[in-house]
Amino acid sequence: MGERLKDIRETTSDAVSIIRELGAPGVQDSLAKILETTKAAKEIVDALKEPEFVKNIENIRLTTESMQDASIKIENTVREMKQTGVLEQAREAIRTANNVLDSVSSNKDFGEMNEILKATLSSIRELVDELKLIAVSSKKTGTLNNAAAIMKESSDIYRNIAGSK
Repeated sequence: MGERLKDIRETTSDAVSIIRELGAPGVQDSLAKILETTKAAKEIVDALKEPEFVKNIENIRLTTESMQDASIKIENTVREMKQTGVLEQAREAIRTANNVLDSVSSNKDFGEMNEILKATLSSIRELVDELKLIAVSSKKTGTLNNAAAIMKESSDIYRNIAGSK
């Protein structure tokens, strides 16, 4: 029984020490800061649950998905344009035009300039014909539809962003 009383006395003494420490100003300040932090966290969680905030998060998600879809469609369109050689032909037409401009400034021979202009016009005609073929081909493969879809999705993204403000 003496041992039991000793255990009870030690336990009571430990409890009193803990209560004294909890009453100390430093501990009280720490507990007050913990309470403030808890209140701030609760306010943040409550704000995240508000319908306006939920709608904004949903708009951000939809915008992200639309941008990702648009990016994929742009990549596909660029890949198709590279495969058809349109970009290379456009580069060649630009090089030819630059050569003509350089030739005009360095050569005073108008006969040669006339031939160069004819070649340039011929290259441009060929490029236009190729673009027409690509447009026809694109109607079959959907490249132009992809471009139109990208424009529509971009417009929708803008409306979502503008609507959420």
